[in-house]
Amino acid sequence: MQNNPHTPWQVARYERLMQDNQTAYFDVDDFVEIIDHYLFQASYKKSLRAANDACELHPSSIELMLKKAQLLATFNREERALELLSTVENLDPSNQDVFLTKGAIFSQLRNYEQAIIEYNKAVFDADEPDYVYCSIAIEYENLGNFDKTLEYLGKALEVNPNNDLAIYEAAYCFDLLSLTEEGINFFKRLIDKNPYSTEAWFNLGVSYINAGLYEKALEALEYSLAIDQEHEHSLFHKGYALSLLGRHPEAIGAYKASIDIDGSDAMKHYYIGECHEKMDDYELARQWYLKSLQIDPDLADAWVGMAVCENEQDKAKDAIKYLEKALSIDPGNVNYLCLLGNTCFAAGDEQMAIDTYEKAIEADHEDEETWFEYVEALVKADRLKQAADVMNRGMDTLPNNPQMLYVMAAILFLTGKSQDGTFCLEEAYQKEPGGIRQIMTRFSRLSDNSAFMEVVDRLIR
Repeated sequence: MQNNPHTPWQVARYERLMQDNQTAYFDVDDFVEIIDHYLFQASYKKSLRAANDACELHPSSIELMLKKAQLLATFNREERALELLSTVENLDPSNQDVFLTKGAIFSQLRNYEQAIIEYNKAVFDADEPDYVYCSIAIEYENLGNFDKTLEYLGKALEVNPNNDLAIYEAAYCFDLLSLTEEGINFFKRLIDKNPYSTEAWFNLGVSYINAGLYEKALEALEYSLAIDQEHEHSLFHKGYALSLLGRHPEAIGAYKASIDIDGSDAMKHYYIGECHEKMDDYELARQWYLKSLQIDPDLADAWVGMAVCENEQDKAKDAIKYLEKALSIDPGNVNYLCLLGNTCFAAGDEQMAIDTYEKAIEADHEDEETWFEYVEALVKADRLKQAADVMNRGMDTLPNNPQMLYVMAAILFLTGKSQDGTFCLEEAYQKEPGGIRQIMTRFSRLSDNSAFMEVVDRLIR
């Protein structure tokens, strides 16, 4: 057998002996070298076999028993691993690795409360207590106790303000719980303690984006990039913030800088395409959407982006093909269905359009916007009676919805039923006075309807 020159001599000798069914003495350090080599190679069965041999030869070695327990847990033999760890704990009651390993095993068994107990035993004398606090926080997260999760992440960051795991876990919790203001204040406090933390500035920027404060987000992301000019996540989110501010050429520059660092993310290419689309440069938008699809052919949004470009250039039939592809990837997406329905109307296939809108209603009948888009498309196609029928169904599904009343009022006025339209409009106005401007934007033809405008003048006078 020819040995790899990078294979430790202990491993080479151990394998020769195993091949010849022979046994020989290795000291504890040699066995650790053998076990770790197999672990590094992801040869877990070989590693466990070596650990078994090692523990037979050195039955009182705490280090070897710990390694064997960890390997047993890898093979889902948790109970045996815990028995072995109890033996180690009796021999060395203050061994932090025992508590950490038991914590990880109890977490694996989904006994999160016991995992927390074990981690708490380890935290006081741990070499890196911040990471133990993070482990406790994650167990509380598993239990759905996010207050405790954030409490322990805070403890981790008190010990080590540069603990990126704690920062990201905190950001995840604030995002999950929609605690935007709390997240902003948390990262501000962290920056006060550690003003040169790239991750703190980055997550403050993301929190500002979530709050809709895009200028502030941009400022925070610029600070993050001042500390680390190649921080890829900051570059990407800088592009996103700029695009939300309508500064599309600058956004494209930031996205491209992010791609220079890591170009493997299809969404970056997609967002550049979206910027070009918003700048009405549909040919360049199409090129970037295609680049994103070369990386990820299942990126449904990019297929939709292609469809939007075709629609904007009055190529509805081509757009339909792209939308059908997007829906083959994400069949229940109501937004895609509505866009396909509208595109089918534009292509002259009214029956397919109606069938598609019906699928959208079936997919999410409680989404008022789906009903409104369906009705708008029917009104645009001069199918006013059908629009009224659909709106009646919508009002039955979502009763006491003032926006539904506004839309019904609009349809009634447009069909010449001014008396019924007046009744609906007055009732809608009583429930939500601010809806008139919105309904006039939705149905621009109403501004030419004298009966409607007379009622509006009387209501808002």
